[in-house]
Amino acid sequence: MASTPPSSSSSGAQSSPPSYPSPSLFPLSDGSSSSSSSPSSWPLSPHYYYNSVVNPDITSALSKNPLLNRIGLEPVKRIVLITASASFWGFVLGGAIGSRQSGMQYLAENAHRLPKNMEGWYFYHKRKNYRMLWGALQRGSVYSAKTGVLVGLFEVLEASADFYRGGADLLNSMMAGVASGAVFSVANKLPRQSSKHTVMLGAGYGLVSGALQDLSSFLKGTPVWYLPQSLKERSLALKLPVVDKDE
Repeated sequence: MASTPPSSSSSGAQSSPPSYPSPSLFPLSDGSSSSSSSPSSWPLSPHYYYNSVVNPDITSALSKNPLLNRIGLEPVKRIVLITASASFWGFVLGGAIGSRQSGMQYLAENAHRLPKNMEGWYFYHKRKNYRMLWGALQRGSVYSAKTGVLVGLFEVLEASADFYRGGADLLNSMMAGVASGAVFSVANKLPRQSSKHTVMLGAGYGLVSGALQDLSSFLKGTPVWYLPQSLKERSLALKLPVVDKDE
């Protein structure tokens, strides 16, 4: 009884915030301390440290691993939110285009039979407004579905790459952009040159968005693998908590 650690490790550790050590105190996957090894012997990704020490349950790593978060959101919440937002703006854009095209089509169809009196002009504009509204709903629904599917595909591929590679970075975003562009090209049967431009556009979008997210994550304390070792150590010291090996 005298040699057992205090009972505060079971109940008090959950209520008190964790302390953040220097990177030299982080244990490696084999249980040894990094203070006795060179920086090159660090794990390939902090994801391995998190899954093996902080969160051994791999099934809950997708929702609890902070290294998989982007823009401050867990993967599932991020996919739902961004897909819904893309569908909404796709509907707005498609509605604007469909309304304008339907109005122009109505004017062209009735250019040879313009009204002769005020009552005729009233019903003329009334029918035109109904036609524009119906065109906006039709085109908006199509654009909303296409935009939501494409953006949702990108987010799912990005989150899957983050999970299997052990962390969120710009490389995963680029791969998701390339794959999404390829799927879009095949689904729309684009010619070879257009498909090439679409894939390049997806890669560029993934690169820019991934780089901005990496910068935001690093400023919040999440390590980024392609940064210098000193910056990675600083980020790890800010993010990963101390785990008692005796627990």
